[in-house]
Amino acid sequence: MSDRTAVLFALRDDPSLVVRAEELGYESAWAAEGQGKTAFGKLERWAVHTDEIGLATGIVNVFSRTPAALAAAAATLDDHSDGRAILGLGVAHPGVVETFHGVPFDRPLSRLHEYVELVRRYLRGDADSFDGEFFSPERTSFWDAFEPVREEIPIYNGALGPANVRLTGQVADGWLPNLYPRPQFEEALEWLDTGAARTGRDRSDVDVAMYVLTAVHDDPDEARRAAAEHVAYYLRDVPGYYDRAAEQAGFGDEVEAVRAAPTTEAGARELSADFLDLVALVGTPDDVRGRLAELREMGVDLPVVRAPAGVDREWVARTLEVFAP
Repeated sequence: MSDRTAVLFALRDDPSLVVRAEELGYESAWAAEGQGKTAFGKLERWAVHTDEIGLATGIVNVFSRTPAALAAAAATLDDHSDGRAILGLGVAHPGVVETFHGVPFDRPLSRLHEYVELVRRYLRGDADSFDGEFFSPERTSFWDAFEPVREEIPIYNGALGPANVRLTGQVADGWLPNLYPRPQFEEALEWLDTGAARTGRDRSDVDVAMYVLTAVHDDPDEARRAAAEHVAYYLRDVPGYYDRAAEQAGFGDEVEAVRAAPTTEAGARELSADFLDLVALVGTPDDVRGRLAELREMGVDLPVVRAPAGVDREWVARTLEVFAP
């Protein structure tokens, strides 16, 4: 369907908003985790209040749970939601993995590759042992008391860099980029193609489900402020990831200015309208309504809209209404 649309509620846990998303026809609702409530805990709660909408982790990292624990959580959610679970994975970054979980951020892509293979084995119920670089379970099947609803649950990878995007094309069901400047997106699709070709696939076998930052407000200045502060946070607090894509798109001076600013709010004022328009949909409802079509034409199969971090419930509800399929 050309109008497939999903929504990321990030850290917000409000079942009534998920119910509204389902009523409006959103395909799936995504829950972030980071260093707060578990994504699975929120999704289990949302499953009780909904009937059809997909329920996705967006994202959980591959360092803080074993593949067995992650597969069990996903299969349990799938069981409790009658087959609506979607698994969004990612390597995260040292700020989460080392600072919060206290685990070395070691060989993330090799770990992700093995992790995906093991999660799929657990879901299939393979009884054989597995001798891996990071994990070596003697069996990769659940107890006989639990049989997963589905032997396969869609796995998306939240990749940004070239090697990770190629790995996505090679092993994942979907790609989940975030804050990706549009000039870089065409090149990234080539990385995806390269990875897919490694296993005899092509791009059509990988669902491109981009997180789309949206800032919608009747006051366009307020919309732009919220978007800028959201982007500035990612550029300042997650170094080595989102800043690289921005620099490659020609905005290195702005990235440097954001980092040098004394606060996130001050850094936000260093971001130009030109840059924000490459990573977000910003403006009044009339300005942005219908602009998801531009992303679909660019190659995004499933736009996953989100409101800026820190906004109130009314803002999130407005986002749902404006971008409803």
